[in-house]
Amino acid sequence: MKFVSLGAALAAAIALGACGPADANSQPQSGGGAMIMDVGFNALLRDPATPFLGAEDADVTIIGYMDYNCPYCKMMIPELEGLMASDSKVRVLYKEWPIFGEVSENASRIALAAGYQGKYHEVHKAFMGAPGRIDSDATARRLATEAGADMAQLEADLTAHRSEIDAVIRRNTVEASALALRGTPAFVVNGVLIPGGLKKEQFEALIGRIRSGQPLY
Repeated sequence: MKFVSLGAALAAAIALGACGPADANSQPQSGGGAMIMDVGFNALLRDPATPFLGAEDADVTIIGYMDYNCPYCKMMIPELEGLMASDSKVRVLYKEWPIFGEVSENASRIALAAGYQGKYHEVHKAFMGAPGRIDSDATARRLATEAGADMAQLEADLTAHRSEIDAVIRRNTVEASALALRGTPAFVVNGVLIPGGLKKEQFEALIGRIRSGQPLY
């Protein structure tokens, strides 16, 4: 996936209702132009294991499905950070969705394991800020070390919490399948699915429409 125009993103937007939990067997139903998925926005928010940045009392929540070896995901980080810096009522939930192979999967596990020592965001930022691909588990561990993670504790948490960590990744994968996502990055903004990346100004325009109740498409 790459950056898309706001108009194209809204043309492809999927409005999500507050219905039941994500199900891998959910199928899109066409009608009225937009595709409506049987996946609730509230269900996507419900997982307490999903890391987030920004205000707890935010009126706009952006859920991002990302892979550390996706170049467009890396490009999104300054856009999202700039958005949160300029808008105190926005928060971002990060859904680890490693689709670029085993190294990406292990990088996601390392980031989630770092959360048990309060270092998820530092490791996440280090992984997203790495130039080029994270080409090996050794590189991921080096980046985590440089981000300030206690590697002895991280390795212990990887072992002790492996089932919980893998469950988070599986849940995210089920959600992505139910949303019919085709690649990373993808975002859900207050129930509106954006299949691609947006610039900060485009997020601001979308959020303005959501807050004012204007039609999105």
